[in-house]
Amino acid sequence: MMKEKNWLTWLTVLALVVGFAAMGASVWLSAQAAKQTQRNSQLAGQLYQASRTKSQEASNIKKRLDKLASDNSSLKKKNSRLAKENQALKQANQDLPAASAAAGLNVWETEEKGGKLQLKIDNQTGQAVSDLLVLAVAANGRITLNSLPSYFPVGGVKPHYFYRKKVAIGGTEGSLTGAYAGSDMVCLFADASGVYWFKGNRGQIEKIGSQAHFKKLLRQISLNKLEESPLPVKKSPLPVKKMKTEKKKTSKKKKRRKRARRKQEEKKKKAE
Repeated sequence: MMKEKNWLTWLTVLALVVGFAAMGASVWLSAQAAKQTQRNSQLAGQLYQASRTKSQEASNIKKRLDKLASDNSSLKKKNSRLAKENQALKQANQDLPAASAAAGLNVWETEEKGGKLQLKIDNQTGQAVSDLLVLAVAANGRITLNSLPSYFPVGGVKPHYFYRKKVAIGGTEGSLTGAYAGSDMVCLFADASGVYWFKGNRGQIEKIGSQAHFKKLLRQISLNKLEESPLPVKKSPLPVKKMKTEKKKTSKKKKRRKRARRKQEEKKKKAE
């Protein structure tokens, strides 16, 4: 009996030891699991932070690239604009001599007579001009080539004009029917090389270009067909009076004839 009790005591102690060992192992394993979970959580946080940082860096890089692309596009536009301005300046320099010559054509009103505005045209360009078109414009400010169509909208009142196919060097007179005194005058014409010009009411010269551009402008101001304006009829000059020198010559001839007749009469008397 004593042996059995000792055996049971040992078994109980062994069971308790095993139980405590298992409990300790369980506690240790739980602690290790908690630590591992904590490490995993920290690692996940670090990975997330790294991923977020990389994403931010990628976003920043993309923004920088987009800005560089935008700056590049702006530079291209600026370069293109500068190239156009450069070309325009070169063209203006090339056109300067012709524009200076074109500035020598002047038109002004002299008087209003019989419902017509009398004009004086002075061509001092050094060459005959063609397709001279003078327009009377009711304007308060500066009239430019671009603003001209706004004064004569399509379907509106047609402009009063004076038109001649050819105008020689020097002075020419003309008239505008229906225009009133004080109207602003602008003119369009072509030089000897066929380049068309616009002269505004402030004396500024602008290049129109070819005849096609001129005709396009005419359509914009409702002047599809131009009729040549008549020139004023010049009165025939009065017969010129004889000069005093001519009178003296005729009087000398008469005296000579008289002398010759007298001599003939004297000879006849002597002969008798």
